[in-house]
Amino acid sequence: MKELSDLIPEFVEESLEHLGNIDDDINIMQQGSLDNDLIDRVSRVVHSIKGGASFLGLRNMEQLSRKTENILNLVRNSDLEFSPQISTCIFKAVATLKEMLASTSAGTGEDLDISANLKELGACLHGKPISTTPRQVKLENEDGVIKLDEYIYEALKRQGKKLFHIQFELMEGQNQNYSSTLEFFREVEKTGEIIERKVDMELVLNNEGFSGAGIPLSLIYATTLDKDIVAYIFGIDENQVVELKDLTTFEDRLRDLEEIQTVERRQFDEEPGIEPWAGEEVGDIEVEEWKEKDYVTFLVGDEEYAVDITQVLEIIPLPEITRIPGAEKFTKGVIDYRGEIIPVYDFRLRLNLVEREYDPETVILILIIGRKKAGVIVDRASEVFHLTQEQITRTPHMLQIPSEYVMGIGQKDGRSVVLLKTLTIFNIEQKEERIS
Repeated sequence: MKELSDLIPEFVEESLEHLGNIDDDINIMQQGSLDNDLIDRVSRVVHSIKGGASFLGLRNMEQLSRKTENILNLVRNSDLEFSPQISTCIFKAVATLKEMLASTSAGTGEDLDISANLKELGACLHGKPISTTPRQVKLENEDGVIKLDEYIYEALKRQGKKLFHIQFELMEGQNQNYSSTLEFFREVEKTGEIIERKVDMELVLNNEGFSGAGIPLSLIYATTLDKDIVAYIFGIDENQVVELKDLTTFEDRLRDLEEIQTVERRQFDEEPGIEPWAGEEVGDIEVEEWKEKDYVTFLVGDEEYAVDITQVLEIIPLPEITRIPGAEKFTKGVIDYRGEIIPVYDFRLRLNLVEREYDPETVILILIIGRKKAGVIVDRASEVFHLTQEQITRTPHMLQIPSEYVMGIGQKDGRSVVLLKTLTIFNIEQKEERIS
């Protein structure tokens, strides 16, 4: 079997040819013009380079192409507004990829410094909503758990694709229909998409079915095809193809969200003059401007409500609350949240619903309301609820709470969830002035 390094010249030649084919697209992008077909063409080339670099162990090239692809995906899905800054970053990243590929033939491509490109691509994300930062989905297979960026996972689900974990030993001459290993992968990707591809030497050590004579591969493959067809295409047994199932729990998503927002706040701290929640207040955008996203749902009585997941910092058990003399009935007091004193409101009392005693299921949602932190007491947390824009309808007038508090109604799987305007409900700026 060829060594992996023997495949590099073919990979370089093919990748440079693909990049040359999108020169006009990159120039158009640099001039500020954009459409989805253009993005798709550029993204496919960058994705192909990412997959090949991963397969061949070219880590810097993989990292740069991955970051570039992430930006393109966010722009394509309108999660990130296209700007001159982004077009310049993409232009520079593609130029660096060309330089890396040209140098890779001489064995020096991985020595090129890509830190400036990575920093610039990271800066492009400062203006995006926090919700577009990829979180991780836990996918189950028989050997344990595989993690995948939630953004990629959700995009694949919208396309009706299933995810398979495939482990096999790629042998020279395994399939006579293909003249080379790279051609084999090109053909495979005509019927699906290789999301992750790596050489896994542990398979040789721990799996009797791997002889060591070929390349031990571990792939995550997305396709609309069924398992038996996937096995046939790869020329392997069905038992080497495992469909992945989403195991991500409500707690996992919230934990990931907290970690992401901690990182993003640190990034904003490092960039003077940038406010994490600058612009329109989170959760108070008109329905027509809402895009596909996740919501944290909670129950108050028999009614299910929801807030944008980007507002949720944490869900905690009911702690000791310090009362505030003279405060409104629904303002229960203040708590020490991670060294910061924040107000706590009772959702039931704010909406003039029937008061009830707190029990072990009562929790506090720690929310960003406007640009302030606050705790909101609810009967119990429910789950993370994914909604598309089409699943959000206008506010009906028969709700038991004032319509001005409601952004819309989310409908999915026969359930209705009331989407809330938290800033309108709690009017936090005035409340904090009164508390102080």
